[in-house]
Amino acid sequence: MIFILRFLNGVRALNVKTIALILAILARCAAQMPARADAADRFADLERFPQSADAYLPMDPDGLITDFSNQQVYAEEFLRNHFAPWENDDLSYLGLTLDMIIDFHKAAARKRYYSENGAAYPRASLAEIAANGALDPDASPRSGVVLADTDVRVLPTSVRLFSSRAAALGESGRLRLDELQVSAVKPGEPIAIFGVSKDSNWLFAATGAVTGWIRAKNAAIADDDFKDAYMYSTYSVTVRDNLEIGGEDGKRICAVKLGAVLPRNGGDLLLPVRGCGGMAAIRRYTPPAGAAAAFPVPFTPRNASAVIDQMMAERYGWGGAGGLRDCSLMTKDYFSVFGVWLPRNSGDQAKAGAVVPLGNTPSKGRAGAIVSNAVPYATLIHMPGHIMLYIGLYDGEPAVFHNTWGVRTKTGRAVVGRAVASGLRLGVELPGKAEGSLLIDRIDSLVFPIANIRTK
Repeated sequence: MIFILRFLNGVRALNVKTIALILAILARCAAQMPARADAADRFADLERFPQSADAYLPMDPDGLITDFSNQQVYAEEFLRNHFAPWENDDLSYLGLTLDMIIDFHKAAARKRYYSENGAAYPRASLAEIAANGALDPDASPRSGVVLADTDVRVLPTSVRLFSSRAAALGESGRLRLDELQVSAVKPGEPIAIFGVSKDSNWLFAATGAVTGWIRAKNAAIADDDFKDAYMYSTYSVTVRDNLEIGGEDGKRICAVKLGAVLPRNGGDLLLPVRGCGGMAAIRRYTPPAGAAAAFPVPFTPRNASAVIDQMMAERYGWGGAGGLRDCSLMTKDYFSVFGVWLPRNSGDQAKAGAVVPLGNTPSKGRAGAIVSNAVPYATLIHMPGHIMLYIGLYDGEPAVFHNTWGVRTKTGRAVVGRAVASGLRLGVELPGKAEGSLLIDRIDSLVFPIANIRTK
């Protein structure tokens, strides 16, 4: 900004009004910029705890955390959840009905939102968006498939809306939480399509985990032949993050995130593409060496460490917006590699398996309880609004891997803004931290998503 001001000062031909307009545009752009990825450098924990998962490997890094036969049982359950949109005529598998969705949309359309520049979003504009996405409560679903990584939205719009002016502008380190962002879906995910927006640009779809509006250009209708090819197959899972896939002409088709489960033929992945009449077709793709592996991947510390390092330092993205991850999407993708299905949000993940409550354990005793009960790479640590993966001991302290926005302070947030390895006292050195704001203060449970894990 200082450079721009010096530049403008040197351009005498620009009048005062023009300069003011340019500065206003620059200010708006700055408000829209994400938090800097290097904001985490202020935290002592992130200097002390290695930001490479290899540093946490045990003495036997190739020992199985659970028997592969046990993994296969979980993988079968994973695939049942994955293909649930094609196997059901309604949303009951998600505990929902279309009437519930319609009521939710109506409530969302009545809320007061704020635009990215901090101004109140016009109610008339919001009403137009909602009208564009009117759903028929008696609609029957059509089977479809996702073609490219795409956001899932509450309403059929890519406009980012916020609950307050402060949230819109990210004041005091606040997370710029887009109230319309639900999640993100990967190429190859089966969907059930329950509606099309009036402008035909959006589809209301259900995946195995979430519902919402997705861009119509990023999905295709799946006929019975396509579904059979996808459902009755052997599978691979991507173990490299942001795998760029190009066509024969060299043009980019899509990027695939780590944790995408796709059918395979030999060493080739069977990718969905748009065929004639908007119908899904299959394109064979040979991934680079090491980019995909047979599903599920054997659950060993070394393999777990490799998956973690693929996501280490990724910027925080609420709801998976912009091809990023939040805390629960990171844990979901991590466990997907090993064939374990997790729900989408942290609150539901906290109930996905055996649970050891820690809420009544004094803060001073929680570290000991974690060390005594948790299994590295196989245990989730939950607190209200956040979830982490336990990766073992480092320098006598429990270490976790998590994608976090930051630490609460008395005036807002000290921003981390990325996936990190840390202790449970992250931010303890901050002079302005809020009372009870440390991770260790807020942990309420340990979660074991997979049974029959080896503790020694």
